[in-house]
Amino acid sequence: MPTYIRTLVRNQHDLNDEIEARLDRDGWDGFPRFLAALFFIAVDRRFGESALPAEIIRFVAALREDLSHGGPDIDPVGAEALIKSALDPAADYNLSQEVIGKIQVAASYKILSEGDLSDAELDEVLAEATEFAMQG
Repeated sequence: MPTYIRTLVRNQHDLNDEIEARLDRDGWDGFPRFLAALFFIAVDRRFGESALPAEIIRFVAALREDLSHGGPDIDPVGAEALIKSALDPAADYNLSQEVIGKIQVAASYKILSEGDLSDAELDEVLAEATEFAMQG
């Protein structure tokens, strides 16, 4: 899973397609848990504990603009609620698993690809997500 995300973030399309085909063949077991961990870590890195609602709104607006060129349509209220829930466990949201997955993938990709992370920093984030996912 970390290698799949790494190739996605680094826009290594051919390698990403190979890994995705292998995952399609062998199964995506563990991906939802890994994705949830990655989303939590990415959101925490991007916003921290002091995120203002306006920052989240602007991020989601930019995310939706990015996706308007060929990505899934994401409900802004749901995306904002999911991001807030990663920052504040008391925050609530009511979304299907499919919608949660779409938001988690899109937001994590945007944060990691725009975060100007070195390879070592990206590896650190992916290792942290792997460890976090294995704890649950």
